[in-house]
Amino acid sequence: MAKTLDFNKLNRPTLQLVMMDDAQTSIKVGTPSEVLIEEMQAALPELQSIMSAGDKAAVECCYDLAARLINHNYSGVTMTGEELRSKYRLGIDGLVIFFNAYLDFIHEITNAKN
Repeated sequence: MAKTLDFNKLNRPTLQLVMMDDAQTSIKVGTPSEVLIEEMQAALPELQSIMSAGDKAAVECCYDLAARLINHNYSGVTMTGEELRSKYRLGIDGLVIFFNAYLDFIHEITNAKN
């Protein structure tokens, strides 16, 4: 018997975020592209340097990467690293929490049974 796989009805894994802006914007972040995964892996050491040294360039790089990861969403929300900091009020501690949650999300997806 023939089956139909309808990609429009797939239940795609998402990481649900509720931002700290006035509207408490809800964002359903999807899985990243391969390029974003590589960038995230390269940026993880910079995230550690933020916590120890507060390097401004590393901070900006991490905010920009977080915004790019969040922009890969099903909610139609786009933002920049600067907006993540200002409009969405995400501090460095929140940035670290986001990256940890995002890594857990990716790990969960990659280890899920097909």
